[in-house]
Amino acid sequence: MGRAAGDAGRQAARLGLLIGLAACAVIEQPPGGPPDFAPPFVASVRPDSGAVVPEFDEAVRIQFDEVISEQSGGGLDKLVAFSPRSERLKVSWKRDAIEVEPDEGWREGVVYHVVLLPGIQDLRQNRMEEGTTIVFTTGAEIPDSRISGTVLNWEEGRVGQNALVEAILLPDSLVYTTRADSSAEFELTHVPRGEYLLVATIDGNNNRVRDAREAFDSVSVTLDSLASQVFWTFVKDTTGPQLRDVAQADSSTIRLDFNQKLALDAPQQAAVSVWELPDTVLVPIDTVWDAATYDSVRTVEQAARDSAAADSAAAVADTAQAAEPAEIAPPRPAEPPPEAGVAREEQAEPSRAAVLLEERPALSSTWYIRMPTPLGPGRYLIGVTAANLSDAIAESQRLLIVEAPADST
Repeated sequence: MGRAAGDAGRQAARLGLLIGLAACAVIEQPPGGPPDFAPPFVASVRPDSGAVVPEFDEAVRIQFDEVISEQSGGGLDKLVAFSPRSERLKVSWKRDAIEVEPDEGWREGVVYHVVLLPGIQDLRQNRMEEGTTIVFTTGAEIPDSRISGTVLNWEEGRVGQNALVEAILLPDSLVYTTRADSSAEFELTHVPRGEYLLVATIDGNNNRVRDAREAFDSVSVTLDSLASQVFWTFVKDTTGPQLRDVAQADSSTIRLDFNQKLALDAPQQAAVSVWELPDTVLVPIDTVWDAATYDSVRTVEQAARDSAAADSAAAVADTAQAAEPAEIAPPRPAEPPPEAGVAREEQAEPSRAAVLLEERPALSSTWYIRMPTPLGPGRYLIGVTAANLSDAIAESQRLLIVEAPADST
């Protein structure tokens, strides 16, 4: 019994000690100060934007107010745009700074643009949402010039968001670049005056280079102070369009789908032939339409059917109403006037790019053949000659099989 009492006493003493320690403990903030939710910001740049620095032989340095992550944006080189374009750009991480220089060195008398894009992060993953631009020269003046415009993805009928825009100064072939914004608008300022080849590309893989099969448009301009251009981009094919598929749109209409967008010229009836197999008998054609014309025809035809159905329903209703005594409908209560001071909701103004797209015909890769009479069951060979937007012409053929209607008995 004495030993048990002693053990109980020692346990009570330990418990009292723990309680006393807990009472004396003070919960403190972890070391390092309060949490940091502020993104880094650019504290200084060298050289200053607007500077003229002949014989410049250092790296451009962008200094931040804190240490930044070397892996920002998947790699700092992805967050720096440089003009004129360099074959190889060196982007170095210096803990709280980035240094940038072209591998081939600086050229005398050239206007340079160094653009830091949004995305720089600190070590706590706080992200800069805005970038900065440094413009300086190695001897030439910094001109007050501007190239602006709009890029449209004409092939897909939408704006050219984030399109790559290149201004190639001739004859030196110095390439100044920028990007279109979310509204497809772009602006390139402080570039040398002279003759330019402007190229806008739908940069699908975002690699800042125009690749094969990417839609683009180009134009030559003379820049004195201001230049503006609208680009209508599409894929430039040197081989003509081929039939990809043929199918019945309805009993007397055949739909032709091509592998490219077609020229805007209205299709000619002579460009299409239909033969019935196996005897290769030429079948007469009523007309050939592009997609927009076919849609208009279908709208008119559907409106006529709807009108006829409505007239028929109205006639039936009139007959039924004549057989029943007329009922006097109760008067409708007057609608209260709108309250004073309540403004109607204003609709958002369409963007300039959206307005431009509405003004130009949409591209299509489809034609329709309307036959004088419905096609009977059988096998038909469809032959076409078509041109694409680059005026490349090709001939192609496809087989159409028309099945007999299912037996309803």
